[in-house]
Amino acid sequence: MSLYVNEMGKPDAPAIVFLHGMGVSSWMWQLQMESLCNSHRCLAIDLPGNGESYTCEWQSLSNTADQIARTIHERAPASKAHIVGLSLGGYVALEVLANHPDVVNSVIVSGVSTRPLPNQGFMRLLAGVMGKMTHWDPVIAFYAKMMQMPADVMPLYKRDSKRLSATTINRIYDELLGYHLPQELKARPHRLLGVAGDQEAPAIKVGLKDLASATQHSVAAIAPKAHHGWNGEHPQLFSDMIRAWVSDQTLPVELSRVAS
Repeated sequence: MSLYVNEMGKPDAPAIVFLHGMGVSSWMWQLQMESLCNSHRCLAIDLPGNGESYTCEWQSLSNTADQIARTIHERAPASKAHIVGLSLGGYVALEVLANHPDVVNSVIVSGVSTRPLPNQGFMRLLAGVMGKMTHWDPVIAFYAKMMQMPADVMPLYKRDSKRLSATTINRIYDELLGYHLPQELKARPHRLLGVAGDQEAPAIKVGLKDLASATQHSVAAIAPKAHHGWNGEHPQLFSDMIRAWVSDQTLPVELSRVAS
């Protein structure tokens, strides 16, 4: 079964593929797609087990990367794309670059950690509890507030949260809690931008140093006054960052570079 793809922009223009976070879907990229569609073909893909792809079972990061690469090959001009991933989408983007570099022009990832998290036992227990509670309205409201989610997207977030299965949540966290950057990235000549909001979790901000040297041409930066889902908090800055990066231009001055 094919993954759901929301498309916008010029059919023959350079492609940008957008990969969302867990429990949301392609709608989270609407403002970026509207900003960039005049110059690019924008494809926002719903990951397996999420959004309109909720009937496609999530297997693993590697399997999902295979599906994203196949989608790019089939639907992007010249079978290549710039990839933008936030949170779960960022991990998938890195996996695509590691395993399918032939479909990649460049990559932007935001909100990813680069090393296994501490307290694995407790974190896995917590993930199991979350998997059982994710459909509860109070829990949905709590996470929406924590992620600074605007009120106008709450119906979409609630719908996607209720579609997310406990199996998908557990499989995703099982990989992400022990995640480390793929060794294959070191050999990649592709440009990679790793970014995080300055209000992000410490493990994600620490990981920016790893991302700054992850490939042969990597850059890392911090966005000001920004949380995990900062593409919704600061949509213009996020869009300007993408536009500059995919055009190989200077990044917006608001972003602070991080040394490797």
